[in-house]
Formats: sequence, C-alpha cells, structure tokens
Amino acid sequence: MDKYIGLDWAGKGWFGVVLYDTDWETDFFPTIWSVWKRHSDATRIFIDIPIGLPSSGRRACDVEAKGTLGQRGSSVFYTPVRQAVYQQNLAAAKETNEAAGYSIQNQAWAIVPRIREVDEFIDMNPGARDRLVETHPELCFYALNGHSTVPPKTTTEGIDRRRALLAEEYPAATTIYEDSCERYLEPDYAPLAGGEDDVLDAMVAALAARRPDDELSRLPTDSEPPRDARGLPMQIVYPGDVNQTRLPSIAENHSE
Repeated sequence: MDKYIGLDWAGKGWFGVVLYDTDWETDFFPTIWSVWKRHSDATRIFIDIPIGLPSSGRRACDVEAKGTLGQRGSSVFYTPVRQAVYQQNLAAAKETNEAAGYSIQNQAWAIVPRIREVDEFIDMNPGARDRLVETHPELCFYALNGHSTVPPKTTTEGIDRRRALLAEEYPAATTIYEDSCERYLEPDYAPLAGGEDDVLDAMVAALAARRPDDELSRLPTDSEPPRDARGLPMQIVYPGDVNQTRLPSIAENHSE
C-alpha cells in the first residue's frame, strides 16, 4: 500500500499528514527519527526543510523560489552553508557564512537545528535519501493556485484560500483540516506552537508527495539539480502542470 507523508515543523515537533491509497491519518513527531521509526516504509516523504547544503554561495533553488514567488518570496530563506549549520552559535555561523559569500538571515538561523537534524538523519539513514524530499509550502500553494501567489497565511483570506485549494486537490482535505485543528490545537493540548498554518503546510506537502513524477516541478529548472558535497540534490520540489515535460524521477535525482 502506497503511503505519502507531508511534514512541517510545528514549534515542538514535526506535524505530519499521512495519505494512503484510500485513507489518511495525522500525527505529531518529536524528531525526524521518530517519523522514520514508524514510517520507514513510506513511498515518499515531502518535508519543509532544506536538504542538500551548499559549500559556498546561495543555492540556485532558493534564488529561483524567491523570484517565482515575488512579493511572497520573503517566505524563502537562503540556506546556510553546511559549515555554518554546524557552528555552535549565531556569531560563529554568521562569520562562516559571510566567508562563503552571504549572510545568514535571522529566520534561517531559527531553523538551523532542524536543518542539522535532517542532515544528520540522512547521513545516518542512507536508505531515506531517495524518499525524503525537500518542498516548500508557498511554492506548492502557488502551483495549486494557477501559478499565482496566495495571500499571506497570517490573514483569514490566506487561510481560506489555502483550504479551498486543498479541497479542490483532495476531497478529504476539509475533514483532515478540521480533525487536525480539533485534535492538536485545543488549549489543553496545543502541541503545535504555530497553529492552523502548520496543518495546512503539512497537508499541501503530503498532497505534493502523492503526485506522480510527471506532475511535479523542480527548482532549479535544470533537469539535473546541482548536488552538495555529500551528493544530495539541492532542489525544491512542488506540484507541476500535468502536461509539463517529464523530468527525471525523484529517485533518480536522489541516488548516489
């Protein structure tokens, strides 16, 4: 049975939406290792975190994502170089990254622990390389919205539009959303520090993951993405047009 998972960092752990052939479930995982312990049989896992870390210079996929999203491009952070990701404090990380050609954004430093977590996980679990795939929710919603940016998710209009796009893509999306908000966002439980947007981002990642390869797009737009020092592709994958030119499969791009 195929299993597609979307993951989004939700303040205290990874919120996950799991889609099966005819069913679904949601869960909350403290670490990426706990995701893998339960779902190492997943067909594909899309995660909103950088995979493939540069040695110098900005990743082409980050640059293209910012350009694609225009005014919403502020939601894309330039991924720090691997040496900076493993520094112990912001000052040292900034010094390392500036030597590589650009500064670390404060928002990017905030997710560095998660970048390191996923990078270490892939290093220790090479079997995950061909199934753990980087995505970006804003690009996913941009694609589902007819290649048009969606209002900010901090607004009611933005939340409503995202919910509508998900429902158009997957009829059960409304039920998943309502169930998730009831289960995970109640005041007496509330593990999701972010809120509704974490649920929506994980949902769109899962829906992207379940698409076949010929219905996916990648940034950078080259058919073969550049790779980092460990051979990991530096790319962002998101829903594409059904009639687009077929790109090499995700598995092909993740193989060593």
